[in-house]
Amino acid sequence: MKFTHPRTCALLLSTAALWAGLPIAQAAPATQDEPSMQSYAVDIEAKLTTDRRTNGLSDTYRRPGAELTLSAAHESGWIGYVQLGTVARENFPGGDRWTAVAATGYRWGQADGWHFGVGLAQEMFPNARVEAPRHYFVDPTDTVKTRFDTSFAVLEFGYGIIEARYMQVLSRDFRGNNTPVVCGSALQVGALDGDVSEALNCYERGDHHSRGSQLLQVETRLPVTDTLQALIHVGYTRVKNFGFLNTWDYRLGLIHQRWGYSFQADVVGGVMNNDYYGQVTNTEGTRARRMERPALVLSVSRKF
Repeated sequence: MKFTHPRTCALLLSTAALWAGLPIAQAAPATQDEPSMQSYAVDIEAKLTTDRRTNGLSDTYRRPGAELTLSAAHESGWIGYVQLGTVARENFPGGDRWTAVAATGYRWGQADGWHFGVGLAQEMFPNARVEAPRHYFVDPTDTVKTRFDTSFAVLEFGYGIIEARYMQVLSRDFRGNNTPVVCGSALQVGALDGDVSEALNCYERGDHHSRGSQLLQVETRLPVTDTLQALIHVGYTRVKNFGFLNTWDYRLGLIHQRWGYSFQADVVGGVMNNDYYGQVTNTEGTRARRMERPALVLSVSRKF
């Protein structure tokens, strides 16, 4: 039986990017003899990265990953967003090694002043699921099936180049975080060093889910030169009923535009209340890696 690490990401940078960078479409001027037509803007971006992280935590077991993002904005204020990305089976057991985020919402305000947005987002992990005991030390045959798909309500607010996003989990679990998965992950890690006391303490807290988890992110891109930007991102994830998973995350980096590509170098990491739960075992259960460990992440992307 395979458990997974209780992910405290939130919507993942993928969902965090829900409102970032969506262009505000402008209507083309109509002539006296032509009817007024509404316009829209569509962006497609492909990205390769040395580690695909969501809110400071790796979705790819600290290995390289890729993303394909489609964003659309209508002049009325309605926006849409779809992103496909790679993930690891160590993090999402049984899955097809990819994830999808779909979102829609409404945005208003001035790009260089106050602006706001509201929307809904759905994160999906095809075929990723865990069947784990409700309480391993009481009855290991009483199992619960858990999927990692997560629904979010999103509120955006910002001023100029400063963007802030608040997200609340609407689904029963936030990326599969419930007692069988969270405590089962601690049991796997404990089995490696022969000490399962952390898992026992986790199970003794009772049976819980994580609906109502909250995420807050603040980000800005400061222009340095015409082709260089400095990225500053700070976020906080509060996992309902699992306070030891609460995590501060950060991303500090530089983005350079050249030859139609964006080259990016970031220092990314997280600070979890109990970093014991930042560990994820490999598929063989022979070792564990910390998903929140700070790292230099390099990426290259191109818009079409």
